[in-house]
Amino acid sequence: MDMLRLSASQVDFEYNKLDNMHSSITLYNDTHQPVAYKFKATNLNIFLVKPPLGIVQPRQSQLVTIILNSKVLETNSIKDFNEKLQLITTILPQGVQDAGPIFLDKMRKFEKQKINIAILTQDRKIVAQSQGNQSQMFHSVNKQFGQVEPTRVIATPTADKAKIEAEYFCNKFEVLQQEVTKKEQELQDLQKFNNGLSEKANIKSKSGKLDKLIFLLSLLVSFFLSFHYQNHILQAINL
Repeated sequence: MDMLRLSASQVDFEYNKLDNMHSSITLYNDTHQPVAYKFKATNLNIFLVKPPLGIVQPRQSQLVTIILNSKVLETNSIKDFNEKLQLITTILPQGVQDAGPIFLDKMRKFEKQKINIAILTQDRKIVAQSQGNQSQMFHSVNKQFGQVEPTRVIATPTADKAKIEAEYFCNKFEVLQQEVTKKEQELQDLQKFNNGLSEKANIKSKSGKLDKLIFLLSLLVSFFLSFHYQNHILQAINL
């Protein structure tokens, strides 16, 4: 099973003498892991691929636009046309977000799929089509016709592997830092909540003592008033 499923094994272009020909292909990731991809072509001067490399997340897809230079049939006869694209894919290591360095790792295994090219008329008649030559050389395509992908210089494949591992652990460290910060914030919130409860308890305690004092004062005032009025009543009776 291919890492990335193609919407078609062949890319069809509608023949146009005056302008560049446009087509597209969709890459489907049916796996549960992110897959890095990169396109190569047999002729850098006639193909333009957007985007030429990238990452397709699990259960997602990527639409790729392919442009074929209109001069492709001026320099070659129709019967000699045999241009192809090649899709290179690999499982992306966990934590890696840049697909570029992955394809420099000579120790990594890559899956390669050839994509045939067909130039058709409006009524679907084939003008030119890729042939079955197995010895063709493929070159990395970039964003402009004839422009070779910039070369990344690394000391050895192991250096690139170390870089990938370093990026992975850096990402892990950032995640752990975020978790620690989150837990510290939760602890601070809990401390604030406990302090609030303590303050409320103190206020309630003070409020209870004040209520008792007011009650005693009220009781004393009532007693004196009762005693005072009782004397007045006795005096009135004696009169």
